[in-house]
Amino acid sequence: MFEYVKINGKKRPCKFGFNALRHFSRMTGIGISEMDKIGDNMTFDTALALIYCGLKDGARASKEDFIYTMDDLGDDLDYDISAIERCMVLFTEMMGKNQETSEKKSTKKGKSK
Repeated sequence: MFEYVKINGKKRPCKFGFNALRHFSRMTGIGISEMDKIGDNMTFDTALALIYCGLKDGARASKEDFIYTMDDLGDDLDYDISAIERCMVLFTEMMGKNQETSEKKSTKKGKSK
């Protein structure tokens, strides 16, 4: 599931799921074991890469064309710096939902009838 996030006046679909994380990992070289630490001393490059990958996967999930570059994102953030925070909140919410879903599934599997 994706959600829309407003960046520089335009609503864009955004999804932080496994595909977005896969693209982010490939783009940045950050591995699975380091994902829980990406918020620690996050650089602008890391933040833009994470947001970009979420937007790219959101466009895929919503079946919208994705004609947007990292530079386009940077330009939009020049006029709307608070969008970084909105995207990071969305990332945290989506990762939390994914974790909750995963925990519920493993609890159901662990129960004996």
